[in-house]
Amino acid sequence: MKIFVGNVDGADTTPEELAALFAPYGTVMSCAVMKQFAFVHMRENAGAVRAIEALHGHELRPGRALVVEMSRPRPLNTWKIFVGNVSAACTSQELRSLFERRGRVIECDVVKDYAFVHMEKEADAKAAIAQLNGKEVKGKRINPSAPPLSFSTPVGCPEAEVGDVCELPGHQGSGGASCSAWGGTS
Repeated sequence: MKIFVGNVDGADTTPEELAALFAPYGTVMSCAVMKQFAFVHMRENAGAVRAIEALHGHELRPGRALVVEMSRPRPLNTWKIFVGNVSAACTSQELRSLFERRGRVIECDVVKDYAFVHMEKEADAKAAIAQLNGKEVKGKRINPSAPPLSFSTPVGCPEAEVGDVCELPGHQGSGGASCSAWGGTS
């Protein structure tokens, strides 16, 4: 069962710390911590439900109440855009607002110096890529494109989506070539 954990300080929270927080409620299969959110995979549904009930609103850090809920799958048939060269000062909401001027954005996630934007329509995604390529955002020129092959779903990661972090136990790196399922090293 995949659990979304929002309001996480990715710079100050480790996967091990998050796993320890969820462990009293059941077997934690994996944790992936991003810039402002995380995903926790738990083996049992009942344990996941208990964790959500107990930890939603919990302050892992003073003044930062966690948002803990079941992960919602992305709608099918969305158009994914990889955005490279994203400034560390740029938030998901700021990037979402920029892309929403070109069409409906379903999801926007900033991860370190890159992001993934999911748009509802292919034409809007293509227009956004063309119109926003090289646009300066927070001091850096972004370069949106179709996701690179290095962000393909890793072999053996049945729940991974294109661009996801490989969350199989013992695997390191993002999905694709850098995932250890592909023989990658990072």
